[in-house]
Amino acid sequence: MLKTSYERGGTQKDVYSESDVIKVACPLCAASGSHRIYRERGALGIVRCDSCGLMYVSPRLKEPEKVYWGDAEKYFTEARLIFEGKARHHRDPNYLADLSVIERYKPRGNFLDIGTNMGFFLRNARGRGRTIYGVEPSPSLSEMARKYFGLNVRTAFLETAGFDSSFFDVVTMTDVFEHLTEPKKMLAEVHRILKPDGIVFIKVPNGLFNILKLSIARMAGKLSDYDIFDSYEHVVHYSQDTLKRMLHACGFKALKFYIGAPIQLPVWHKYVGQYYQYPSPPGLDRKRQTARSLFHLISVLEFYCRFGSIGYCAPNIIVIAGKSG
Repeated sequence: MLKTSYERGGTQKDVYSESDVIKVACPLCAASGSHRIYRERGALGIVRCDSCGLMYVSPRLKEPEKVYWGDAEKYFTEARLIFEGKARHHRDPNYLADLSVIERYKPRGNFLDIGTNMGFFLRNARGRGRTIYGVEPSPSLSEMARKYFGLNVRTAFLETAGFDSSFFDVVTMTDVFEHLTEPKKMLAEVHRILKPDGIVFIKVPNGLFNILKLSIARMAGKLSDYDIFDSYEHVVHYSQDTLKRMLHACGFKALKFYIGAPIQLPVWHKYVGQYYQYPSPPGLDRKRQTARSLFHLISVLEFYCRFGSIGYCAPNIIVIAGKSG
């Protein structure tokens, strides 16, 4: 069976030149000293801060958020069956699990999702006493969230969205926080708009898991075949420790850290060029799904062996946080 290229609606490129990138200081401690861990897609560098240990991308794209300011027609083609209610999103089980955890802390109230994209996560949050809002800077993606799901989504960065102070009971960033070039600036605004007893839900890829994948790829001699860090869009790579310190620096305290279930991405997109349109034929995903589930089990065991600290085997980190004072 022949494979095809995945049809992306965004503006990402396979290789970037020096003219596409800029060098930046550490987003956590602002130190400039770092050492390189890896290089990806030409000019993109993954580094570790010499002062605080945060992993981030430098040089990075000048405006990485605009990767998603792409072709609306391609985005629509990819998600058409979901918009029409004829197919489920492969992340829906993860989204529902996330919302179930959020509901234990805040079952109702004003609910804001940052980086709403086309609205796949936020559409699951409707009802149950929630008044939902979204904010998404991509004009094409935010318009589709409004048009096809009827969601209340503002086309803006959070800092310019104009929300009132102490307005939200819940603020979520699901696979968004790793995209932010200025995470402390974003958290300062979240702190302003969150109620005193409100909660923040953040889910990010685990930077330590990327280090594990890098080591395995090197040992297997397949390093050139992997885009391990997704550095064109993921500009900061958190561990539990550095995420906790980032939150603390911005006036938040972690209430709960845990590991989310694996995202079971259909491999069929490699053959039809679409993530969302079609599930894989029976049996095609079984090997990968079993491997992901096994890794998740190992990561949970590792979590308990490390006395509640997320290690190298977990693909993601989830934190529920509240204001520290």
